[in-house]
Amino acid sequence: MKGLKIAYLFLAVLLTGLQGKAQHYQFSQFYAAQTYLNPAFTGATSCTRMTLNCRNQWSNIPGTFTTYQVAVDHYAKSINSGIGLIFFSDKAGSGNLKTTQFSALYAYQLQINRKYALRAGFSAGGVQRSIDYSSLVFGDQIARGGAASSVENIAVKTTYFDASTGMLFYSENSWAGFSINHINRPNQSLLEQTSKLPGDFKLHGGHKFVLDGDETESGRKNGEKNSVTLAFNYKKQQKFNQFDLGVYYSKNLFVIGTWYRGIPLWKPYSWYQNNDALVLLIGLSADKVNIGYSYDITLSKLSNSSSGGSHEISMSYQICAAKKKKKPILISCPKF
Repeated sequence: MKGLKIAYLFLAVLLTGLQGKAQHYQFSQFYAAQTYLNPAFTGATSCTRMTLNCRNQWSNIPGTFTTYQVAVDHYAKSINSGIGLIFFSDKAGSGNLKTTQFSALYAYQLQINRKYALRAGFSAGGVQRSIDYSSLVFGDQIARGGAASSVENIAVKTTYFDASTGMLFYSENSWAGFSINHINRPNQSLLEQTSKLPGDFKLHGGHKFVLDGDETESGRKNGEKNSVTLAFNYKKQQKFNQFDLGVYYSKNLFVIGTWYRGIPLWKPYSWYQNNDALVLLIGLSADKVNIGYSYDITLSKLSNSSSGGSHEISMSYQICAAKKKKKPILISCPKF
């Protein structure tokens, strides 16, 4: 009987996860996934941009979290707008709980003056959430001596519409913005119940300090040779919150960076240890190509030895037309 009670307890925990309490996917290199961070970044280059992001979280744990993103965006100067498309695939847990999303992106750019610009963005698309029913073991199967099937009624997949919005204010060397995801509060439950996906709020910004660079016509340094950039990203979803604070050093084509993720003094619950990871980054940043690798050192009670840390790779490529005499103000935030 004790084993049966444990099996039913496990089932209750599993069903709670299926109703939307599971981990929300994220990237440590959040500026390498700009359109996911904030749709206002759509078209925030002078070229057509293609990006790829791959993350393997806690590789030593069975049913590791894996996330992939492919995105393309373009700035249409004639209408002061950025347009794009983004595709996500996220798999979590031994039950292969999978989320697939395809969204369209749009952002409008308002040039306030020669020094400052404002962007507002929006994303909308479809999401499919599914689970591998055959990989799950339920309490009634154990009670019936290892039966091949269960009487539990769980949908194999569900689909819903999801929308996000955001704004971004920036100058030549500084930027600040926010985004709100799941503004329509979609129902993502795999059960015959209602489980509204909570809104996800993000606040981000930073500043680039130019140490050594070529001077432009206005006499200012362009920061392409030697610079230090401070950046942050704050996220909140219901009672849970997270803060990423980091620094990047850029020397010619090479970039190194480190940042901390967590808010140890701000806990949504007394038992919750809001101390997640220390992230290390190395990258190559050229005019059209950016390649980065980062590793998360787990700082929570999970420990880095048991989790195996987290690996993440990002790549982006820009397809540019002939150089124009007058270029818009470009956001100087990191590429990783």
